[in-house]
Amino acid sequence: MPQGWSKPRDLERLAEQRAQFEFEIPLAELPGIPAEFSFAAEPVRVWLQFGRDRGVAVADIRLQAELQPQCQRCLGAMRLPIEAVSRVAIVDSAAAAGRAPEELETFLAPDGHSSLAALAAEEMLLALPIVPRHADGQCHQAAGAVEHGPPGPPAAAAEGETQRPFADLRAMFERGKN
Repeated sequence: MPQGWSKPRDLERLAEQRAQFEFEIPLAELPGIPAEFSFAAEPVRVWLQFGRDRGVAVADIRLQAELQPQCQRCLGAMRLPIEAVSRVAIVDSAAAAGRAPEELETFLAPDGHSSLAALAAEEMLLALPIVPRHADGQCHQAAGAVEHGPPGPPAAAAEGETQRPFADLRAMFERGKN
């Protein structure tokens, strides 16, 4: 039996009823979350309030989560707090999206039906960074590196020896021609 957040609902009816929901959902149950953001110590907290704005069904969405992605600078573990708040127009077609108030994001719900998890997932996707990484200056500490600045040149280059990484490339090509 699906959880309440995962079953399709009539979002137009929820807007008419001015329905409110508050729930916690495991991150893995939010559809479409990229694998690099799929770890969280706690469930995602979600608050939804439905209503109408200028004749359009809307949902006020708020969510909180603390994800644990891998930093793409140092490849160490990191904490990524997410807090997002927005108001979205619920539309059933691209044409309806064009009629929605300009200041609102739109959420496409075919036939006016979608799950609460899908609404939360879209908000989460909009709040995620393109590339997860520590704030400037935090990677060395997170990776356990020594804080002496960036790594120095290789030993041979430091001693003044010229490095030629492609020096044997010509000989290799000529051997291949024979």
